[in-house]
Amino acid sequence: MTLSDVFNLKKQLVLYGSHHNNKTNIVIHMIFVPVIFWTALVFGAKTGPLVNIAGLPSSLKWIKAMGPNLGFFTVTFYSVYYAALDPVAAALYAPILYGMCYTATQFQRFNPNANKIALGLHITSWIFQFIGHGAAEKRSPKLMDNLVQALVSAPYFVFFEVLFALGYRSKLRNEMMIEVEKDVAAFRAQQQKKNFKA
Repeated sequence: MTLSDVFNLKKQLVLYGSHHNNKTNIVIHMIFVPVIFWTALVFGAKTGPLVNIAGLPSSLKWIKAMGPNLGFFTVTFYSVYYAALDPVAAALYAPILYGMCYTATQFQRFNPNANKIALGLHITSWIFQFIGHGAAEKRSPKLMDNLVQALVSAPYFVFFEVLFALGYRSKLRNEMMIEVEKDVAAFRAQQQKKNFKA
């Protein structure tokens, strides 16, 4: 995958959709990807403030509610990357991401068992993801082939599932689904050949 592919929304959506095409697996991801992301933000909030923000103008003091900790900088990085892929969707998603960061930070700040609870939720969510791929999708995730997608893009693409369901960028969705169906058909044909040889 080239650098330009990393910033090509359609290619990224096709790659994601090719491994998330089963309705049950999609629902599992829509539930558990946000949980994985939120729990990661809880872990990131453990760092506490990474920079001194005493000199910030009063209009930006809201940042203090999120540290600014590692979770805050992660959300900011993700938001910038998402804006490069699709600025409108990113603008709609950013308040949700920062809201997740705020609640994760407050959870870390005020719950003495925050890391234990977050770790339990994190592991459980990953287990459900793998069950979704193994039992429903019957296709492994491309974790090692595309770490950017596994670690960075997945929350955005789950959000895109919601946007597509609401009619956002229907032409893009239709183009993407044509490519996804080709990829899934090729994968199924390859699996049948393997099963036939066995």
